[in-house]
Amino acid sequence: MLTTILGGFAIALAAGLLTGLFGVGGGFLVTPLLNVVLGLPMPIAVGTGVMNILGVSTAGLYWRRKSNLADYKLAIMLFGGNATGVYFGSRTLESLKARGTLNLNGTPVVAADFYTLLILLVLLVAIFVWMFLETRRPARPSVRIGLFSHIKIPPYANFRSLESPRLSIPVLAYFGLAAGYLTGLLGVGGGIILLPALVYLVGMRTHRAIVTSLLMIWLTSFVAAITHSYRGNSDLLVLMTLLVGGSIGFQVGMTISRKLDGTKLRRYFCYVVLGVALMVLGRLISAFF
Repeated sequence: MLTTILGGFAIALAAGLLTGLFGVGGGFLVTPLLNVVLGLPMPIAVGTGVMNILGVSTAGLYWRRKSNLADYKLAIMLFGGNATGVYFGSRTLESLKARGTLNLNGTPVVAADFYTLLILLVLLVAIFVWMFLETRRPARPSVRIGLFSHIKIPPYANFRSLESPRLSIPVLAYFGLAAGYLTGLLGVGGGIILLPALVYLVGMRTHRAIVTSLLMIWLTSFVAAITHSYRGNSDLLVLMTLLVGGSIGFQVGMTISRKLDGTKLRRYFCYVVLGVALMVLGRLISAFF
C-alpha cells in the first residue's frame, strides 16, 4: 500500500506540474503511468485518471479565474460534442474489456490494455512530430490564423478571442466529438489534443489556449468521471493520493508558466509528449512482446 501511495503521489506531482505549465489535465501522463508504474488495469487507470483530471482542472480554473483568457463561448459550443464523444469512447473501452485476452507470440495479453496503449502511442507520436516541426519553422507573421478558418462549411460563429474570428460550427462540433471520444477511451482529458489544436487549428495564442483548454478539460472530465464511476472503473485510494500530489504540482507549474513565452511553452510541451510516448513504447515492448 505504501508503494501505491508514494507512486501515485509522484505521478500526480508530475501531472499537476504539467497542468500548471500547459493547461492540460495531465491524463496523457497519469493514465499510462498508473498502468506501467502501479500496475492498474487500463480500464481502472482510465477511470481513476479522468477523476483526477476533474479535481486538478477544478483547482486550475480557480487559480486562473481572474486571468480573463478563457473563451467561454468556444468551450460551451464544443461541450455537446465532447459529452457525446465521452459516451462513445467509454462504450468502446467496455467493448475492449469484454474481449478478454489476446494471444501475441504465445503470450496472453489483456486486450483493453494492448489496444488503448497502442492507440495512445500513435496519438502521442503524431502530436510530437507535428509540434516539433512547427516550433522549428521560421517565425510566422504576428497574426495567428488557424487551419479551421480556411474550412468554409456554414453556419459560422464569431469568437472575439481569435484574430481570424469566423469559424465553422460543424467543424468545431466534430472536433469536440473527437476530443471527447479520446477522453472516454484513453482517459487523456483531451488536453493533449486540445492545446495544440487550439493553437494550430483554431488559431489561439498559446497562453489563451492554455486557459481555454483547461476549461474544456473540466467540462469533458466532469462527464467522463460520472460515466466511469458508474461503470466501476476507479480506485479511490489511488485517486485521493493523485489529488493531493496534483494540487502541489499545479502551483509549481503555474508559477513557471508565467515566466515563459508561448514558443518556449510549445517546445517544452512537445518534449514532454515525446517522453511519454517512449515510456508507452517501452511498456508495449517489455510487457507484451
